[in-house]
Amino acid sequence: MDPIVIHTRFAFLLEYHAWWRFIHLAGVIIALGAVVAADLLLAWLKLRPQQAALMDRVTPLLSIQVWIGLLLLSFSGLMLFLPRPGLIDYAPFRWKMLLVLVVFLNGIALNCYIAPTFKSLVAEWAQTTSRVVRFMVFAGLSTAISFLAWWAIVVIMLVYY
Repeated sequence: MDPIVIHTRFAFLLEYHAWWRFIHLAGVIIALGAVVAADLLLAWLKLRPQQAALMDRVTPLLSIQVWIGLLLLSFSGLMLFLPRPGLIDYAPFRWKMLLVLVVFLNGIALNCYIAPTFKSLVAEWAQTTSRVVRFMVFAGLSTAISFLAWWAIVVIMLVYY
């Protein structure tokens, strides 16, 4: 095969946006994968409350995975945005950024309040005490916000980009 043909066939690898888009997509896969896994584990915990101790050991790992994905998304998103500052005038982009802010703030609440509270309730989780029930309402609301915001970002990304 002619070297010039090979060079033009793989020229897309040398493009600025190609690498940042790849890193951006990798961040989505890493973070959203952890979010979906955590949501499924929470649904499983609802069916099997005696497994709260297992959930307590797994969720910190998923949390780290989400934050790694968010860091990849943030940095690559910035690198994709810088050459195209006019993107700020695009309404779907603004909605996406608002949802990213919601995901970040909700993630901070999950890590600073919900995770430590869950850790303190593990021992009484199977008995579903009044403290556990109150916590489940608040944690369920935060989980719903996370789920809806993440998937809304994905839909915006798939439909408008």
